[in-house]
Amino acid sequence: MLHTHATVSIFLRAALPFGLAGTFLPAQGVLSPIGTIISEQSRTAFSIQGAGARAMGLGGAFIGVADDATAVTFNPAGLAQMVKPELSFVGQEINRRVGFQDAQVVAGTRTVVADDSLISNTRFDPLLLTGTVPLQVGGRTLALQLSAQRLIPLGEGDTRTLAERPQGGSASSQLAQSIQQRGQIDVYSFAAAYEVSQRMLLGFSVNQWRGAWNLASTSTNTTAGTTTYADFGQGNQLAGTNWNLGLLWRWPTWSLGLVRRTPFHADYTYTADFSADVAATGAVHTYAPPSTVGLHWPGTTGIGLALRPAEFWLVAADLVTTPWSQARYMTARADLDGVNFFTVRRNGGNPDATQFHLGVERLLLSEGGNIVPLRLGFSREPQPDVDRSTGRQRVIDGVSLGTGLKRGPYTFDLAYRYGWGERQASQFLGPDQILASDYPTYLGKETLTEHRLDFSFIVQFERGPVQDLLHYLFVGD
Repeated sequence: MLHTHATVSIFLRAALPFGLAGTFLPAQGVLSPIGTIISEQSRTAFSIQGAGARAMGLGGAFIGVADDATAVTFNPAGLAQMVKPELSFVGQEINRRVGFQDAQVVAGTRTVVADDSLISNTRFDPLLLTGTVPLQVGGRTLALQLSAQRLIPLGEGDTRTLAERPQGGSASSQLAQSIQQRGQIDVYSFAAAYEVSQRMLLGFSVNQWRGAWNLASTSTNTTAGTTTYADFGQGNQLAGTNWNLGLLWRWPTWSLGLVRRTPFHADYTYTADFSADVAATGAVHTYAPPSTVGLHWPGTTGIGLALRPAEFWLVAADLVTTPWSQARYMTARADLDGVNFFTVRRNGGNPDATQFHLGVERLLLSEGGNIVPLRLGFSREPQPDVDRSTGRQRVIDGVSLGTGLKRGPYTFDLAYRYGWGERQASQFLGPDQILASDYPTYLGKETLTEHRLDFSFIVQFERGPVQDLLHYLFVGD
């Protein structure tokens, strides 16, 4: 499944071409720069991964482990390892900072320098709520689960100012931008897993994607005492269905997991509103009524290995690959059909991505029978985002620490992850070129840092009463 570290800009970047290239650009011929400003400004991280504090403490390596209710987001086959009914909840708080430094551009006969800038956002999201019941069928475990996941939180508020000045001179222009986005993409799943044999577990989930979010952006440019502005708003809805198919092959000291998240066709509906007052065109206003197009989302394939070299020790590693080059629009509109979701171009060189996760766990037992885990993890997550000017792909590395407490039927897990990334990238437009087709591009150093805190809470119940109740409801006395 998709989980993202708060991927506002990816969907924003996908949404803008409909309003800009499809509806506004032919009529006005001046809006492409605004789309670039907004998408660069709000771009954040995007990753395919599941939800769960134990998994995050292991660096996200959970496909070959998958032994609690969060397995539905990593490898649904692992649900058949559960022995008791569970209710579980996962939450997350994240702070992400994206900085842009040492930026300059040659514009005509002058070298223009942009002041350093920084975006910082902190948000909390409930990520996962599950209810799981393992049953005995044919002497083997059959697990059934219902879950709701906040797959992609889309809520962000940014205000940013760019001061443009000639090399060694004072500021000559100032561009201020404010971006507000609210909404989310949620996934509602039914999952089932069966213990085919002592060694082999199979599972699946069917996932209903439902998304709704709104964007509002305001940009103002002040040059020589004259202020111009551009306002953009867009409403978005997304709906689609896909499947997760999982296999877990287990032995006493190791297990191997495979998962396939199937590609799917989504219906994407948008409406947009744009107004501006600039020297080149004067006041303009355009509204795009609701319109629906298709979006092909690529499948994801993952493999995970879990080793248990000694009692109370676990080592896990995952590889997950996603062909982002196959993410494309599907519509009768010739200007959009086949255009890549991320690069907004046909054959735009958008790279596929293979993510790596590695983790180790050590369990400590207390005299009272409580279990305290210690976890350490590492992750490397290339993103589908590639800078148009430099061709550099965003890659986020991360280290994580985790712990928790299992006391009787209650389990609490906590994980902290620090992520970072750096690349040469382009940012902004020349403020004096706002809404023009020949704007300069600033090149500089982009740095990303991320502080993420995940927590999970699990409550187990005795299987007998739950199984008796289900038998009474659906079978009879």
